[in-house]
Amino acid sequence: MSNITEIFSSIQGEGIYIGKRQIFIRFAGCNINCNYCDTLTSKNPDQGTNYTVEELSEKIEELKTSDLHSIVFTGGEPLLSSEYIISFLKLNSNYKVMLETNGTLPKNMKDLLDYIDIVSLDIKLPEHFNKKSDWEKIFQNELDTLKLLIESKIEVYVKLVVLPETKISSLEEIMIIMKKQISFEDIEIIIQPVSPISKWNGQINNLFNYSECIGKYYSVSVIPQIHPFLNIL
Repeated sequence: MSNITEIFSSIQGEGIYIGKRQIFIRFAGCNINCNYCDTLTSKNPDQGTNYTVEELSEKIEELKTSDLHSIVFTGGEPLLSSEYIISFLKLNSNYKVMLETNGTLPKNMKDLLDYIDIVSLDIKLPEHFNKKSDWEKIFQNELDTLKLLIESKIEVYVKLVVLPETKISSLEEIMIIMKKQISFEDIEIIIQPVSPISKWNGQINNLFNYSECIGKYYSVSVIPQIHPFLNIL
């Protein structure tokens, strides 16, 4: 069993699969503390409801629609519940599976490689944390996870949440480190401006600068969250 805070059907509101109908399974608990988190209620591992894999299977079956693209394990941090996810997918191998993760648990990710199809992996910036020393270890774990996914030929894209005050120097730093470790060029970096967009009043042009910076290293797109505009989960 695992604590799950939400199970719902909706339209994907971010990343390269934006607009696709998906069933979201949101796990409770997270192992890091980002200052821009938009799912604060999922940070506590004791939140939510305990579901057996059989109960989760029944719930997903009830939510299935003719336009379903995939099921999404999200959080919190779903890799904290990797054993539960594996148990579920052993019983439900007929779904396309997407994982939304902070990428800081490469060992847990390795266990899941045979069961997932798509990964949305967050790369954090130094300003997302109070101490840069906290970020350095987290960033290396993210890169280790990304390398593992690329080597395993799992479809993966990188999501990078930026703030109006994000510094070009921070983006340059992570891109230089990333390029040294990952020479594979076919990585899509999604710049996601932090929501709500009202935070960007007078500073929206920063997004052009961020895109140009990352574009020197990898393919890049700027894609904001759409579910706040549609007023859906």
